[in-house]
Amino acid sequence: MSQPEGSNGRRMDSGGGAVETPALPSHDEDATQIAPGNPFTSPPSSRSTSGFGPATHSVATSLGRSNAAAPPKGDASLPGEQEHIPETLPGHVESGAPEARQVGRYLIRERLGRGGMATVFKAHDPDIGRDVAIKFLHATLCEDEQYRGRFLREARAAGGLSHPNIVTVHDVGEIERRPYMAMELLDGEPLSEMMQAGKPMPLRDMVIMGIQLARALDYAHSHRIVHRDIKPGNIVRLKGTNTIKVTDFGIAHMESSGGAEQRTRVGDVLGTPQYMSPEQTQGEKLDGRSDLFSAGIMFYQMLTGQRPFQGDSLVALAVKIAKEEPTPIEKLRPDLPSSLRRIVERCLAKAPDRRFQTGAELSDALTRVLAELDEAARHNKRSRIMPLRVKWAATMALIVAVVMALSATLITQRQYGAMMKQVTDYGASLARFIAAQNAVAALSEDWPVVDVAVQEMMKTGDFHSVTVIDRDGIVRAAGDQALVGKPYQPQRAESLGTRDGGVSMSRSTSQGERVLGFDAPITFQGKSVGRVALALPERPLVRVARLSMGLMAVLVVVTVLAVAIAMYFVANWFARPIKVVSDAMGEIAKGRFEHRIEKQRKDEFGLLFSAFDRMAQALHEARASGGASMSLPTPTPAPLRPSNDAAASPTASSAKATGSDAADPTSDLAANKPST
Repeated sequence: MSQPEGSNGRRMDSGGGAVETPALPSHDEDATQIAPGNPFTSPPSSRSTSGFGPATHSVATSLGRSNAAAPPKGDASLPGEQEHIPETLPGHVESGAPEARQVGRYLIRERLGRGGMATVFKAHDPDIGRDVAIKFLHATLCEDEQYRGRFLREARAAGGLSHPNIVTVHDVGEIERRPYMAMELLDGEPLSEMMQAGKPMPLRDMVIMGIQLARALDYAHSHRIVHRDIKPGNIVRLKGTNTIKVTDFGIAHMESSGGAEQRTRVGDVLGTPQYMSPEQTQGEKLDGRSDLFSAGIMFYQMLTGQRPFQGDSLVALAVKIAKEEPTPIEKLRPDLPSSLRRIVERCLAKAPDRRFQTGAELSDALTRVLAELDEAARHNKRSRIMPLRVKWAATMALIVAVVMALSATLITQRQYGAMMKQVTDYGASLARFIAAQNAVAALSEDWPVVDVAVQEMMKTGDFHSVTVIDRDGIVRAAGDQALVGKPYQPQRAESLGTRDGGVSMSRSTSQGERVLGFDAPITFQGKSVGRVALALPERPLVRVARLSMGLMAVLVVVTVLAVAIAMYFVANWFARPIKVVSDAMGEIAKGRFEHRIEKQRKDEFGLLFSAFDRMAQALHEARASGGASMSLPTPTPAPLRPSNDAAASPTASSAKATGSDAADPTSDLAANKPST
């Protein structure tokens, strides 16, 4: 059969060879030969008057900007009219343009989009009291009875699917020989809009949505429905959640036991080429594993930001899909877990027998990856917690360090004060002794004898300076000969008081060195005949004080380390029984109520162990007695916080999203709500 008008596929001869190979369009959504518009989200509340201006971000826009223009006459029209509904929002009606049109029982409000097979409108269904997305097969395709029959047959089959992750089909029928299907109107955005920037999606986002997609496909396949057009544009993420909906079963088909009659017909390329499976590009018989290959292409793109197979023409693309391997995913994103990489590689296996055989297998594999990610997140969180043994050791070390530092400082100050007193007493006594020894010579003014004695004292190196002054204040003998015969000029100094015998003490700096000065009078029979000025270096005293402080610091460090090490092992001793209880609680959380600690200790931990064993025994007996509340718990994955760029993506305006209320034991994944 020939291509439908306006399609972007390729023609094939009876042998499968390409007759013409047009270049692939830049937007993958335009590449669907039978590509129903993605009508499943309501248009934003703020949009241009044309309905497809820059402000429009509904799913309908993913049909491609080239489809935004008015369709050819008849193709986008409603039954009974030749002109399409004016693209004017209610309340902003152009002159002469109707606000809405009654078609059957539906009140058509506006056009949402147009694809290669059908045009989609937003309508109100008074029977169920809600807005819906209604898809009408193009008028040109209605002339072909096979297209009409297949559309109705497969739409009714899709309408029989009821799954939390599959868009709900409310009604299928014909109005004036125009087949239609009415579906729920979703409040969200397609993954294609989120992936336009070419950036990888957050890892946990991808895994959670992949699990939902696998479960939805498994449900459809179990009802013998093959989607055949799995791609980002047909997956809608509901606003404010991580819930996805698989949409657009417009080219899906039902498998039959006969097999051969369901083979894709020669000349038809159904689906989006970039997301086709090898058997799909070659027109071979399809089953659910073809959808899983398309899902693998999606996963690859979600993780790396690029599609695994790209070509300049349909033939080149088909050859790459069928024959060539994509760039290894670890080269594009090395941080991926190896388990997730193997899942994507298995989905993209060329031979269907080497892929996952069912969506349930794929879902189980992704669920294990999600558990790995959650466990890694918990481990990272635990690694940031300071262990009890480290905390106790650090706390005790800090306490001991503070106490020892304060004690060492006080002791050193007292010790330095005691040494200073000894030095000043010694210096004062030495000054009085020198004055007494030179009193007779000073009285007789025998200054050469005094000078000889002074020089001998300076040779010992224990004195900074020794100066003898007569009663008139003239230097008569000094260690520095340049001062002899000159008036004595005392240096500015800090007074340290006086000692017995009239010795005055001071501290000063001379030649860059701190010295202690002692000034003692020379007396003979109670009469002053001169003075002795003695200066002792303070350096030896400082050296002793520093040595003492160093020894005290070593003592502090050794003590602190000893206490820290001791406390580390003590805390570790306490932590072991705590870990035993923690591990035992983990076993109970897994539903293993038969677990017991069974350790005997004669302390508080022994009492804790016994209490745990009694609790476990009670839980075990309660479950054995058939208590409904004692059933094995099902772990619930933690909620996901998507990246800011995903949360900030434009979304459709609020629409009352309806769907199946069927219970799903794994719907906790779909209910994860992100936050910014």
